[in-house]
Amino acid sequence: VKIVQADKDGIGEIAVKGPNVMKGYYRNPEETEKAIRDGWLHTGDLGYIDGDGYLFVTGRTKEVIVLSSGKNIYPEEIEEHYLQCPLIKEICVLGVEKKPGMAESLRAVIVPNVDYMKRNRIVNFHEAVRWEINALSSRLPPYKRIMGYQVSQTPLPRTPLGKLKRYAIQDVLGQEKEEMPEEAGAEPIKSPAGRRAISCLERMTEVRPIRLDHNLELDLGMDSLARVELTVALSQAFSVELPDTFASDIYTVRDLIAKIENFEKDGGKEVPAEFRGEWGSLFMREPSVEDQRAVGLIQGPLTWVWITAVLGLWKVFARIFFRLEAKGIERIPTPPCIITPNHASNLDGFIIGAVLPVRSFVNLYFVGLQAYFDNWVTSRFARAARVIPIDPAVHLKRALQISGYILKKGKALCLFPEGGRTYDGNLLPFKKGAGILSKELDVPLVPTLIEGSFEVLPRGAFIPRLRKIKVTFGEPVYPKQVDYSGKPAHMDDYEWIVAYLKNEISRMRRP
Repeated sequence: VKIVQADKDGIGEIAVKGPNVMKGYYRNPEETEKAIRDGWLHTGDLGYIDGDGYLFVTGRTKEVIVLSSGKNIYPEEIEEHYLQCPLIKEICVLGVEKKPGMAESLRAVIVPNVDYMKRNRIVNFHEAVRWEINALSSRLPPYKRIMGYQVSQTPLPRTPLGKLKRYAIQDVLGQEKEEMPEEAGAEPIKSPAGRRAISCLERMTEVRPIRLDHNLELDLGMDSLARVELTVALSQAFSVELPDTFASDIYTVRDLIAKIENFEKDGGKEVPAEFRGEWGSLFMREPSVEDQRAVGLIQGPLTWVWITAVLGLWKVFARIFFRLEAKGIERIPTPPCIITPNHASNLDGFIIGAVLPVRSFVNLYFVGLQAYFDNWVTSRFARAARVIPIDPAVHLKRALQISGYILKKGKALCLFPEGGRTYDGNLLPFKKGAGILSKELDVPLVPTLIEGSFEVLPRGAFIPRLRKIKVTFGEPVYPKQVDYSGKPAHMDDYEWIVAYLKNEISRMRRP
């Protein structure tokens, strides 16, 4: 066995020679001449031999993706890496070609592991898989990372031996994108509750017709915020108060109709007329005393003494070790307002607290992922530091209500619009939650740029490095002053506001 035309990583075509190797193709001298050269059978398989003499097969020569940079990509190697994510059942890595035979970047076709999602009550595949993909990508060289993905709900086509039919996968996706005729898979919805539920869905998606087997996220494109909006719309349509967790275990339209019918039969709590509506109604009801206490709206004097002491020590520490600098604090308007920083490090929330004067900090509340505040210690820290925990899959509605209540009380909110930390220092897509709060409550957004925290403590690091951190506050963005004339048809006003906000922060990053 030998490796032919090995690259710098030692990967090349596997050639074999010996008495057990075929002499050629039966009555096909042309193919025999291509396969057997100088007595060696060129298998068409790619691989390498390690220092101990073991042979590793990495793929097929016909499947190699050649990037415009000249790098060779072996898709099976990349697929094996991303299959470590339990949310992915199948994956096929393809090259995005601008010129024939030359790929600019990599893209994946993914089949979700729906059984795993149901077992773990994951309803937001795109949100969950994006973080998993980013984490796995961070372990690969940049040229080997997938730059995007497309979801297929049907199994990927394979040969009888189980190999992916890469040439056919793009055709299958094209067929999936085509609109299905109305009679294909569309069962008649007979119940009045079902028809009302479909009517609510039709206001939130452009997919027509809506079928019972449609997945709310994968087929209808509904993310966490859209589920909250759906819950509010259903509350209005059925004149009942639906719990925060109503949509947390709903995957298909069939699940939705069955659950709303059961809820009606069980006699759900009626919604007072003044609270019927959509996004605006979320911010009309006062949260419970328990919720107010959980996020620090009700605190005793000893807690305030402790917070002030710890904050003072942290300010000194940050200025000494991170040479912390703040610019534009005078641009922060009188509350209510929403401070919206980029998110590059676990230090970011602490950095915002360190640069603000104490008189501003006492009116500031933070929004953070609930996963970080689930145990006894962190939950008490969240209460003292006035953190509103958000669980995108379950209690997002309640978190939005509490955030709105805080703003209506004349307080300030610190919300990271990316929804998570970056893996490479670049801005992630902005979620529209900040836009909803801003527009519905007529509250300004303060674009905020944190520089240096990614270098100090990036994702995956545990020991901070001593680097300079700088925070810049931009001019406030008032929702009534945003120009909506250029808004694309596929965007709503909330998405346009956060797109404008992201552009402002991007502009602040440029020298």
